[in-house]
Amino acid sequence: MNIKQLKDKFITETLILNSVQNNAEYELLYLIEAKKAAKIASSDTKGKLHELLVGYHLKGGTHMSKHPDITGESPKQVHDRLKDQIHPDEYKKINKRAKIAASHVREEHLKAHGKVHDVHWTSKPGDIHRSTGIHSSQKEDASDIVIHTRRGKKITHHGVSLKVSDGSNKHVPVSNPGIESTYGGAKILEAHRRHILKKFPQLRHKNSAERREIMEKHPRIRSYIRGRNTKTLKRITSHLHGKLSEMSGKDLAHHIKTHVLQSHPTPMQRAGHHHIRHMTYHSGGEQKHHSYDPSTAWNHMINDHKNLSVHKSGTRILFKHKDKTFAVHRMKFSSQSDPHSSIKGSGSTVGEISSPSKLKKVMHIKKKRKK
Repeated sequence: MNIKQLKDKFITETLILNSVQNNAEYELLYLIEAKKAAKIASSDTKGKLHELLVGYHLKGGTHMSKHPDITGESPKQVHDRLKDQIHPDEYKKINKRAKIAASHVREEHLKAHGKVHDVHWTSKPGDIHRSTGIHSSQKEDASDIVIHTRRGKKITHHGVSLKVSDGSNKHVPVSNPGIESTYGGAKILEAHRRHILKKFPQLRHKNSAERREIMEKHPRIRSYIRGRNTKTLKRITSHLHGKLSEMSGKDLAHHIKTHVLQSHPTPMQRAGHHHIRHMTYHSGGEQKHHSYDPSTAWNHMINDHKNLSVHKSGTRILFKHKDKTFAVHRMKFSSQSDPHSSIKGSGSTVGEISSPSKLKKVMHIKKKRKK
């Protein structure tokens, strides 16, 4: 439902119920409802619109094309549908932000490789292979778009994982480690679920909606389960900390690269092409960008095995190099309203991240010293 439809619906319901005493009261109520709807729509669509519009602007104001063997909506159709769900002013901000982000990608990463030849939205499994001819799963390559540049006869592929935030923190989640990344945490979760069902038999043989309803109607059950949820998360965190502490430096480094930072070279990179993670955020009232190659950004820390360490803090695992945190694995229940909820993880960066330009400067300094 778009903003206009929401307003019409709200006016109709208000008139029928006759619950508003004056125009000022109506405007206040409408603004509250509109803000709620706009916030929900923005949360659901912001990331996808950023991907679609960055691709649109990189392609010179033309929407990315749809792969011929994929059913469903084209990038333009998805864009138009999502655009209709949000307020025009919100769309203008998203579009302006995407245009600046596209310019940053072009200037920082594409200039040396010639002109942009094509751009593909790689949101579905198999899209990267269809775009580049290189076999790659979404777990191996998190690129949201693939840019093709041409210099002479040479075509170069550039996978870009796009991150966007309204906040001032550039350290947004970069991975979603599952329960399998806890090396046995699933058993702790299952024991927690069995305990809950034994304690509250009325939850047995219920679906998610029915369990949520019971939680809503019974504050005592809700309070108990949420308390148990916190204890369970801490137990899994302690269990994972124990497992990681027993690992060799090499195995710990592999865990960080695989489950937390997703920093292995992508199949595209192994084939001689490129991949970057591009972050757009706000700081000091200005739009900022930060981009880097995940496969090299932390190598000076991750490959220094003897100075790697792992720590726990509440429901978080902290990864440190020389006692300085550079990565975090957070864990939480997918929902506090469903007593049978799964556990989801998020991996994020901390501190400074080496950008390609910084790496070039460091390499240049090292070469000078060798001379």
